[in-house]
Amino acid sequence: MKRDWGELALRKIRKIKYSRLFIIIIFAYILLQISINIIGKNIDTLVIESETVELKVSAKGLIIRDEYLIKSNQSGIIKSMVNNGEKLKKGDALAAIYSNSKNLEENKSKIVQLNKEIDELETEYENSKSDISKELINVKIKNKKEQRVVLNDENNKNINYLNITTSGVVSTKYDGYEDIYTLDKLENLTSKDIEDAENNYKELDIENTSIKESEVVARIIQSDYSYIAICTKDNNIFEDNQKVEIVFDSENIQGNVEKIYRNGNDNVVIFKISNQNVEIYDTRVKEFDIIYKQIDGLKVPKQSVKEKNDQKGVYVLNQETKKVDFIELKNIQYEDDEFIFIDYYKNQKEGIKTIDIYDEIILKPNSINKNIKISRW
Repeated sequence: MKRDWGELALRKIRKIKYSRLFIIIIFAYILLQISINIIGKNIDTLVIESETVELKVSAKGLIIRDEYLIKSNQSGIIKSMVNNGEKLKKGDALAAIYSNSKNLEENKSKIVQLNKEIDELETEYENSKSDISKELINVKIKNKKEQRVVLNDENNKNINYLNITTSGVVSTKYDGYEDIYTLDKLENLTSKDIEDAENNYKELDIENTSIKESEVVARIIQSDYSYIAICTKDNNIFEDNQKVEIVFDSENIQGNVEKIYRNGNDNVVIFKISNQNVEIYDTRVKEFDIIYKQIDGLKVPKQSVKEKNDQKGVYVLNQETKKVDFIELKNIQYEDDEFIFIDYYKNQKEGIKTIDIYDEIILKPNSINKNIKISRW
């Protein structure tokens, strides 16, 4: 009897243990489902959209122009006849040089006085009633006009006009490199030329100042185009006649690759641009951003990219099952340290199965979030 009571008690104890274990399992299952649901709701995802990216390089650029210096052909006092940045025609007068300014000023004063006296005599002549008086006044007028002619002739002999030999834009600055960096020497440029070049423009004063023979008076920029030379070690960025955009003080200037010279490990690339920005006339070197390509595609963060079976892809949320599918990335047209760009339009055109616009991808895939059901509700 005692044995029966013992077995019965043991069975009750076992039953209690199994009940507790069952409750624990149920509780653990519920807790797991709650945890999975919380994880599923808090997984970081990103909706893929089409974006445009500008591919560019930053480089120090050496500016070369079709330009020449005008120098004084005599000593004297120079007076400018044009404004800085003004466009002149061939033969236009740039400045006047007075060889004897003292005599010139004295003669000018005498001419002013003569003009006044001639006006007074002509008035007197008109008011005179006597023929004899008119005759005498007329002789005086003739003499004073002859004196004025002599003074003007003397002044003209003292003045030498500097005329430009070609059409072009006037600049009152120069740096002494005008004869060194020329269009016919582009193929001889090296990376050292570009690296060593500096902005050393000097301002010229040609407004009533003393000047010596052979001194620089002005600089004439002849062409509507300038050239920018940069050095790059990358052989795959630029090609002849390639269209580019060059950023100059936040302004984008259209240009194209005129020529590429390969000097050892360096490539000297020459860009041709229009002189639409006047400030470029007085700049020899500058750091430029050169936009060499624009890409339209799907922008995929690299933190979302994984490799599976030697395939590079992302985990895309299936909107029906709320599970994630591994999708291989195809037609990668560009990538940098942070993003990969997919040629969406080519994939659409050729019917290639890969990620699509507005796909929702997992940002940081791991063993948990890529194997559970993702919920947003």
